[in-house]
Amino acid sequence: MRMSTAKNIGKRLLQFGLPVIIIGFFLYEVKKNWGELTAQTFHWDPWLLALAFVGFVCQEISYGLIWKGVLARLGARLGLRASLRIYLASEFVRYIPGNIWHVLTRIIWVGKYGVSRPVAFASMAIELITKLAAGVLIFAVSLLFWRDLDAVSSLTEQRIVLALGVGTILALCIILYPPVLNGLLNVALRVLKREPIKLTLRYRDILLVTLFWCASWCVAGSAFFVMLLSLWANTPLLAWPVCIGIYALAWDIGFVSFITPSGLGFREGAIVGLFALALPLPGGLAAIMALLSRFVSTIAELLCVSVAYFSGGRPALVIGQEQALPSDSLDMADTADTAGTVIEAVDSNTGVAEPSASTPLEEQIVGE
Repeated sequence: MRMSTAKNIGKRLLQFGLPVIIIGFFLYEVKKNWGELTAQTFHWDPWLLALAFVGFVCQEISYGLIWKGVLARLGARLGLRASLRIYLASEFVRYIPGNIWHVLTRIIWVGKYGVSRPVAFASMAIELITKLAAGVLIFAVSLLFWRDLDAVSSLTEQRIVLALGVGTILALCIILYPPVLNGLLNVALRVLKREPIKLTLRYRDILLVTLFWCASWCVAGSAFFVMLLSLWANTPLLAWPVCIGIYALAWDIGFVSFITPSGLGFREGAIVGLFALALPLPGGLAAIMALLSRFVSTIAELLCVSVAYFSGGRPALVIGQEQALPSDSLDMADTADTAGTVIEAVDSNTGVAEPSASTPLEEQIVGE
């Protein structure tokens, strides 16, 4: 009992203390390089910063649109307003450590619109897989532009970067092939002692969803580039695709960390590290970009979430209570099973909720 309590306390300290340490390190780096920063020719362009903010808002809206498309390919029809409200409002709980509570919230909420829990879970599994794959794919494409920057000067380095980019693109195309993807998912589920699933989406559907995510990352990455341009007027145009790739991969790294809320600290560290490799910035500008991009994107997210939350939607807690009522189509036991499944996934730090044996996906998902 004491060991379990000590473990939980240590986990909480790590989840909340680590981001504070990392952000404190970034602030220290900015202060240490402040003299070099002030010696550079910087300007603060509020209009470009506002444009970057609009770009991050557009990315947030694209999330709900892409999820709506995934649901449609699984045979579940959901209105535009409802899909945006459900997706965005469920993001309220995303900053709880574990990166998983928004999954439970969305499963409960979308059930009020007649979407079964297995289909809801499948839509989020496909969404997550294709979103992460698209981030890696965008970064792989951006590697093709590294050879035109001073950071990759020798011919050997250029060939290595080019081969890495092309190889990653080909590998992702193979991994996303449905039989391969389904096999990899089931291997992971067997390791986690879960029932196997069967994805019925066609290859072209998976590729199409991935391409939509690529477009979303291009919007966010372009906003990230405009933000850099708003601070540093000497930003080369070739940095545009590089910034898109850096932001996409940094988001992926932050998400799969599972330790801190919304990858706080890990995403920022990835941005600084990737800038150091691809596009060394003056002084502590990379740290400023990491912190500023987190701040602006969070404000954009909170704006979208707040609009969705108060535009006729009801709090997830109320919906969760309604879902537990015997008069609803989903009884208390079923809701408890779903919650238990997700909570168990969080406790095991997998970051992805697995379906329980009582709701096998292969029997209920329609993707053709």
